[in-house]
Amino acid sequence: MKYRQIILYIFVACCATSAVAQTNVQPFDYMDVFDLQFVSDPRISPDGTTIVYQRVQYDVMTDRRFSNLWQIDFNGDGHRPLTSGTGGYGNVTWSPTGERIAYTSAEEGSSQIFIRWMESGIASSITNITSSPGNLAWSPDGSSLLYTSFVPSKSETYGSIPSPPEGAVWESSARVVDDPVYRRDGGGYVQDGRTHIFLLSALGGAPRQLTSGDYNHTSPSWSPDSKSIVFTADRTGMADVDPNNAQIYLLDVETNELTQLTDKRGPHNGPSVSPDGKLIAYTGFEDKFAGYQQSEIYVMNRDGSNTRVISAAVDQSVSSLTWASDSKSLFFRYDENGNPGVGNIGLRGQVAPVADRLASASIGRPYSGGGYSVASNGRYAVAQGTATSPAELVVGHFPIRMAEQKLTNLNEHLLRSVKFGAVEEFWVDSSVDDFRIQYWVVTPPDFDASQAYPLILEIHGGPYTNYGPNFSPEIQLMASMGYVVVYANPRGSTSYGAEFAEYINFNYPSEDHDDLMDVVDAVVAKGYIDEDNLFITGGSGGGVLTAWAIGKTDRFAAAVVAKPVINWYSFVLTADATTFFSKYWFTKKPWEDPEQYLERSPISLVGNVNTPTMLITGQYDYRTPLSETEQYYTALQLQGVDAVMVHITGSGHGIASKPSNLFRKVAYITGWFERHKSGDE
Repeated sequence: MKYRQIILYIFVACCATSAVAQTNVQPFDYMDVFDLQFVSDPRISPDGTTIVYQRVQYDVMTDRRFSNLWQIDFNGDGHRPLTSGTGGYGNVTWSPTGERIAYTSAEEGSSQIFIRWMESGIASSITNITSSPGNLAWSPDGSSLLYTSFVPSKSETYGSIPSPPEGAVWESSARVVDDPVYRRDGGGYVQDGRTHIFLLSALGGAPRQLTSGDYNHTSPSWSPDSKSIVFTADRTGMADVDPNNAQIYLLDVETNELTQLTDKRGPHNGPSVSPDGKLIAYTGFEDKFAGYQQSEIYVMNRDGSNTRVISAAVDQSVSSLTWASDSKSLFFRYDENGNPGVGNIGLRGQVAPVADRLASASIGRPYSGGGYSVASNGRYAVAQGTATSPAELVVGHFPIRMAEQKLTNLNEHLLRSVKFGAVEEFWVDSSVDDFRIQYWVVTPPDFDASQAYPLILEIHGGPYTNYGPNFSPEIQLMASMGYVVVYANPRGSTSYGAEFAEYINFNYPSEDHDDLMDVVDAVVAKGYIDEDNLFITGGSGGGVLTAWAIGKTDRFAAAVVAKPVINWYSFVLTADATTFFSKYWFTKKPWEDPEQYLERSPISLVGNVNTPTMLITGQYDYRTPLSETEQYYTALQLQGVDAVMVHITGSGHGIASKPSNLFRKVAYITGWFERHKSGDE
C-alpha cells in the first residue's frame, strides 16, 4: 500500500511539473530575438580536424549584431571560445599548415587584421590601417597575406572662399558630386577612392599596395607557388557607367607585371587557381543585358586559353567556388527549389550534391543564405538550419557518404521555452501556364484547423531571389500574433531554373502577380482562412508587387507596401545602382521610351486602389529611395484612399538589420492589419 502511495505521489508530481513546463512555453515574442544565437561562416582547418565559426547574437543594449569566434573539433570535442566581447570578429582564414588563423576585428577601435597561434592561443593585431580590410588570403607558403582595402582619393574642388574668423561657426563644406554612382544603400554618400589589393607579411609590418589606378580590384587568389595572384577588375575606366564587365588579371607579386587573362564581355567573378597550378575557375555569364542571367562555372588554362563552361547540367546560378585538393573537381553554392545547398562538379560536368539546408544569421525574412568550407581531405562544415531552428554547425565528408553530424545546439533551451508556428511546404499549378509555384504556410502556435484565421501574404524582394524553409523571426512574429502567414516564390524567383527566373526580364510585374493570387486561392481553399480578412505586404520587389496587386484587386482588407518602387522612370534616376537598373532592367533610357517604364509602374494603377495602405521605408534607403514611397503616399491621399506613411529612423534598405527596427516593422504591419480587420469592434 505504501509503495502504491509513493508511485501515485511521483505520478502526480510529474504531471504537475509537466503542466508548469507547458504553461511556461509561450509563443515566440519580440524580446526572444535577443536570446537567439546563430552559427555563421564556419571555417574548417586544412586537415579537417578543427572548425572555427562565428557565433552571432544581437545585443539588447546597443541594438546591434555582434559576433565572436568559437572553436570546435570535427568530432565535437574541444568546444570553446576564442574571442569575447563586441569587437566584431570575422573573416577567418586558416594558414596552410593549420597552425594559425587570420581574422579581422575592431577590438582595438578600428578594423584590423589579427593573427592567432592556435596551439598557444596568443593573438595579436598585425596592421594599423585606416580602412577596413577584407578578402584575407594566406599565401600557400604561409609567409604572407593578401587583403583588399579602400584607398581614398582627393575630391574635386571648385573656387575658393575665405576661412572663418577664429571662434566663428560656419556651415560645413559643400559636397561636390561628379561620379555617376554617388551614394550606396547602407553606406551613404560615396567617398572618392577605389578598392586595392595589398600584400602583408604574416608577421606584420608595413603592407605593400599591389594594384594602382582609378579602378576597383577585388577577389584576389594565390597561385600555388606563392609567386603570383589572380583577381578581377574593370580597368576600362567605364565601370561606373558600364557595370558587369570586370576581367581576370594575373599579377606577378615580385615584379608587379600585370597580364589580362580574359577579354570577352560579361562579369568574371571569384577566380581561383587550381591546387596543381594548371587551371583557373571562375563564375560568370555571357552578358545579354537582362535582369536575370544565370551564372555558370567556367574553367580555363592558367594562361587564359581554352575557356569552357562546365556547369551546363546545373540549371541554377552558382557561386562560391572551392577547388578539391586533387584539382579534379570544384565545390560550389547553389539554390534549388528554395533550398540552399553545396554541390560538387567534375571538370567534365558531372554533378553531385554535398549538403543542403544551409542557413544564415538573419533575423529578417526567410531568404536563402549560408556558407560552407571544405578541407583538403573532403571534410566540410556548413551552417545548417530549418524553418523553426536557427543556424547550427553541421559537418560531413565528401565523397564518403558518412551521415552529417550536428555539432552545436546553441538554442536548445530557448527552443524548449517558446512555441513557433509550424511551417509547411506546398505547390500549386499556375493558372497562366505550365509553371508550378512553390509556397509555404506558417500557422500560428496552437493552430486549430477548425477555426478561421486572418491571412497575411508576405512577398519577397529582389525580384531575382528566393524564399525557402528558412528560420525567420520576422515571419514567426507575425504568426505568433494569430495570423496564417503565406510566402511564395512566384515566377522571376531563383532556384527553379533559367526559364522560370528569366520570365520577368523586361516584364516585371506581370504574371508573377497571377502566381501570388493562385497561392492565396490555394490556401483559402484549405478551409481555415477568414476570407474577409486577407492582408498583403512585401518589401522592395515585394513592395512593388504589393502595390501592383492592390491596383489589380480589392480582395485584400488592407496592405502594407514596404520600401517599394512605384515609378520606374524616377527610380532608375535616383537609386544607388542607377547605371545597372537602367541598362539591365529596361531596353532603353527613360526619356527614350517612357511608356516602357510607366506600363510596369504601380503608380499607373493608383486610380484603381481602394485598399487601406500603409507605406514603410527606411529614412536613409538609397536602394528604393524614400521619394518612391512619398510619390505613392501623395497619390493615395489625392485619391482619397486611407493611407499612412512610416519612416523608419536611421534605417537604410535593410530595415531588419537592427532588432528594434524589425520590431517596429512587424508592429506597424500587424497593427495596421488589426485596425482594418473585418468583424472587430
